[in-house]
Amino acid sequence: MVNSISDIKAQASAMFVYFSQVLKKEVCDSEGKALGRVWDISLKLGEVYPKLGDLIITHGTLKKRYAEVPWSSVADTEDDIVLNVRSGDIRFEGSPKEHEFLLRRDILDQQVVDTFNHKVRRVNDIHLLKVDHELVVAHVDIGVRGLVRRLGAESVVDFIIKSISKRSDYLKKEDLVSWKYIQPVSVNPASMTMKLAFSEKQLLSIPAADLGDIIFDLTPNQRMVIFRTLDAKTKARVFENIEFEEQKIILKELDKKEAAQIVTNMSSDEATDLLEKLHPSIVKNIMTLIESGRAKKLSALLGYSSDSAGGLMTTELVSMPETTTVEAAIDYIKSQTKEVETVPYIYIVDDKNHLKGVTTIRRLLFADPKDSISKTAFSKPLYVYLNNSVKELAYIMDRYRISAVPVLDENKVLHGIVTVDDILSQVISIAWRKRSHKPTGL
Repeated sequence: MVNSISDIKAQASAMFVYFSQVLKKEVCDSEGKALGRVWDISLKLGEVYPKLGDLIITHGTLKKRYAEVPWSSVADTEDDIVLNVRSGDIRFEGSPKEHEFLLRRDILDQQVVDTFNHKVRRVNDIHLLKVDHELVVAHVDIGVRGLVRRLGAESVVDFIIKSISKRSDYLKKEDLVSWKYIQPVSVNPASMTMKLAFSEKQLLSIPAADLGDIIFDLTPNQRMVIFRTLDAKTKARVFENIEFEEQKIILKELDKKEAAQIVTNMSSDEATDLLEKLHPSIVKNIMTLIESGRAKKLSALLGYSSDSAGGLMTTELVSMPETTTVEAAIDYIKSQTKEVETVPYIYIVDDKNHLKGVTTIRRLLFADPKDSISKTAFSKPLYVYLNNSVKELAYIMDRYRISAVPVLDENKVLHGIVTVDDILSQVISIAWRKRSHKPTGL
């Protein structure tokens, strides 16, 4: 006989329990003697869905005392928490033992990063799944219903809403996020370190722009702790995707060495934009800690107007000698250019870095591997000069439908490239400045 929908729901419900419901329960020993109440539960970290570790019990009002037993000692959770050990085997002490991760202390009411939806969430309850004789953390509840349950008003609120609208989404939907997408950001106030449930790889999978938004949704302490857990390249990507006012907030919390590391890993044009806006004394401190070759490039870029080709260009590009074979060029691109965004264009130069031509990966793929790359070059390469304006750059890119253009000096020496992204950001910036100065009418 097929079970009814209500039976299926009841069976599913019996598989789960909410942490808020566990927290309200009395704890009894194997002989039914009351021991106290649930104070917290530790987690066994390392699994995608971690198991509960130790049950921490407290009793007393003015002088609280604490004891803990392994969750494996829990025999029943239906009404009270019933243990399979006697009270004489349990030792109470004046303070709870240190635990790496606790559900109430580190998750409940805390902010967490939802790495699936790229948002910061506040945890109102924790959804636990019964597996054999153990409980594992399955979801966090971020909805209003979880908060109402915590207050013990679920039945009353459900009754009121049913009387108003039986089809209310509040009654049908639970706002749960799978634990595998959750990154806790509980900060240790003493060491200012972040307690991670598992690898920070989850954070690294979030696009830099979204990660920047997440960081600024956190408290200042959490913000800096989570920022410092990122690797150098991710820090730089996040920095490139936040506003200057937000960059300044983070820079105030970093030492000179950390700031220099970020600037070193930023693209040349983004690094130049940042340094142009900072106080000269700060720029000087940062530049002294940057590798000399990189510092010279940035210093040169800082000498150009921010709305000229020289000020907008980046020095991250792929250039090759005109004698390079197609086969060697393709091998180089495969092995050496993973970090270069403009790799579709390859700039052909002589031994003094004069621009001799421009080709593309597509042209290389359809060429004879033994030919020199010069044979695949466009007949007339497009380029601009260091002092060309944003308008001139935008005109050339629009007219010829190209996403990057090389920047030369008066001797036709290649200095860098300007990408369409650089042009768009500059044009948008100019448009917003004009908009902000435009008087508003009624």
